[in-house]
Amino acid sequence: MADRNKIEYNWYEILELEYYPAAEENEEKIKVRIEEKRKEWLRKETDPLNGTKYKNYGELLKHGIIESEMLNSAKRKELIKDAQNKLFEPIDKFLRFFEGSIITSEKIQEIAARIKRKEDLIKKRIEENGKIELYDEKIYKNYCECINRKYEFLTVEQNLKILDKKNLYEFLDSENINAGRLDTRGIIGAIKEKRKKLIKSDNETSAKKKLFTECEKIFGNGAKRNEYDEYLKYLKYIEVKKELEEIKSIYEITDKQISTEKSDNFNNIKNILSSEKEAKNVFIGFCEANKISYNITNSSSGSQKAHENDNNDAKRLSEAACDRALNAIENFRFNEAVKYLDEARNYWPGNPRIEMLRKRMNEKAGANSNNNNYGNNSQNRNNSGNNYYNSQNGNTATNSDSGINVILIVIGVILFIIMAVMVSLTVKNLSGKIYGDHETINGYTYLKDDSKTSTFEDTTTPWLDKLYVDGVNFYSNPEVNNAYKDYCSLVNEIEKVDRGIMPGTDKSFREVTYTEVDDAYKYYLKEISQIRQIFDLYNGNDDDLEMNAGCNYRGTKWNTNNNKYKAASFKSNEITERWNHYAGTI
Repeated sequence: MADRNKIEYNWYEILELEYYPAAEENEEKIKVRIEEKRKEWLRKETDPLNGTKYKNYGELLKHGIIESEMLNSAKRKELIKDAQNKLFEPIDKFLRFFEGSIITSEKIQEIAARIKRKEDLIKKRIEENGKIELYDEKIYKNYCECINRKYEFLTVEQNLKILDKKNLYEFLDSENINAGRLDTRGIIGAIKEKRKKLIKSDNETSAKKKLFTECEKIFGNGAKRNEYDEYLKYLKYIEVKKELEEIKSIYEITDKQISTEKSDNFNNIKNILSSEKEAKNVFIGFCEANKISYNITNSSSGSQKAHENDNNDAKRLSEAACDRALNAIENFRFNEAVKYLDEARNYWPGNPRIEMLRKRMNEKAGANSNNNNYGNNSQNRNNSGNNYYNSQNGNTATNSDSGINVILIVIGVILFIIMAVMVSLTVKNLSGKIYGDHETINGYTYLKDDSKTSTFEDTTTPWLDKLYVDGVNFYSNPEVNNAYKDYCSLVNEIEKVDRGIMPGTDKSFREVTYTEVDDAYKYYLKEISQIRQIFDLYNGNDDDLEMNAGCNYRGTKWNTNNNKYKAASFKSNEITERWNHYAGTI
């Protein structure tokens, strides 16, 4: 049915007639253009590449097809609509990812270059969309200029503090002088009358006299009053600056995208400025200038969407908790698994995976107990495994208790030995010296490096070719599930450093050099960063990957103590370029 209704020849395009924003519908002008094109097609019939096409146009013209369609008002409307849809289709494909948010001029330039459309046309489409705001870089520029200015209102501030007033407008209002309503003469006259009544000799009266004097200087001079108004803006921007710096600190530590919907700092900025538009534009400008990954969401549309999708979100969160529980079970972290299963039940009590995972955990717990020969009685060990989940939730069995008690005793002895070894190593590490074949760097002991050179190569992850397949919808690609698994495996490997093990191996730091550990860390962080980048470009945020994968990279203590690598620094330009191509094929 769709093919039957498809327009094979759009004469507005072929005749090169205007169809947007105002379509050409003057029939006399259309006839003139048809005649011009008839002559052009006749000349080009011998063109070796396109001659057949021009001959076909000429035949259609001879049979009256072109005039019958172009001189028919209803058919013209159909052709105009079709031509406009084709014009905007590639634009809309990109703009739908920005609905409910703000788009920057840089993004508009990127889209224009990618789809070969004019920037003004894209801006016009944004205005027609009504769900996207244009970023106003002037607002952030004004913020930067204002924050760097110097003002001299020390006397004013000192005396306002005595009277517990925020600014001169509030002070005059407390004296029944409305600076917003009165003109300059009226303000000065009212001040003189008020000053006559100040006869007391105390700190408060003295502060009022000084403020009245300052008010005469400021409100009696238009330029000075404008300067004071700018100063009040400056004071607000000082508060905003503190919030922005905190946002920067959070990003530097977490490498996680900053969302206006979830950020308390952004809400504070919005309240300080009393303008969501100004807050968003300052926020975007700051993030762009500091290379901070961010996500802008309109609060109204965001809350409505959240309300509509409550049930689906709850099920998705339950599934994500189950995934984390499975990962914990497979790695024998049973207490952690119990926590995740409880979380899954809170989100979706009827999730059938919870019971399946509970059984899997009990099997694992029993197998782990048997393999490690905890206890003397096999039946007791079996009971310990089968009742692990229930024991964690208060349903304790006698055999389970005895098995767990034995386990706890053994674990306690092991922990004591580990702590003794750690204390011994710490005493050595504190010296910070090379001893024997080893060296200590930032509290960690490695094989002596002997000037070993780095072998790290900053290549692009192979997941790029697997996930961005032209014409294949992202989540229809079966490799997405494999990417989730690989991402969790990468996170598990990189976190080994906090246990003193080189990622990708089972070797302790004492068996390898610092350079080898550093190279391994960079490799795994690069893979983590680039898989994130692939998902983020499609989703417009970084929530989907880790929520569905069931694992999170939150940095490591080892990295904090050493090079403080940021995941964002390992992003790939090749991935961005491929995304620009891939997005146009789906």
